[in-house]
Amino acid sequence: MRAALQSLPRGAGLVRLVALVLSVFGLAAGLRAQQPALEEGRSRFCAIDIYVDAGATPLAAYQLEFTATNGMAKIAGIEGGAHAAFHEPPFYDPKAMQHERVILAAFSTAAADKLPVGKVRVATVHLQITGDSPPQFQIKLQTAGDANGNKIPAQASFEERKQQ
Repeated sequence: MRAALQSLPRGAGLVRLVALVLSVFGLAAGLRAQQPALEEGRSRFCAIDIYVDAGATPLAAYQLEFTATNGMAKIAGIEGGAHAAFHEPPFYDPKAMQHERVILAAFSTAAADKLPVGKVRVATVHLQITGDSPPQFQIKLQTAGDANGNKIPAQASFEERKQQ
């Protein structure tokens, strides 16, 4: 670099160096001035745990609909549940997810003695919450099944995960 500067007319190299330094500082200042939305208090993220309770019957399959009903939340991601049978993320339609509504479905081919009984977390829905009003959600279990493929009575529920 020194050789390049020495080949320029006296002072021209210094002018270019100063211009380069100022432009770098100008870019850095512009980047620092931009605040992410989270720092400005416009949005936050939360996780909603989804549960299915089939009582004493081993749960092998489920399908449910989860909806953010007041437009304050956008679905940002979906992960699997707590039990090994539902550890992988459930099936869902990514396009439907963009409209504050998602249908989740999962099944396991494990033997009945390897399936969960009682209330089990089958999925977690990650949301971006906007605005000051609390979001409102709705869940509707469409079907649940046992290891033999029979429809079983069950209930779906959700709970916001507490921040740690």
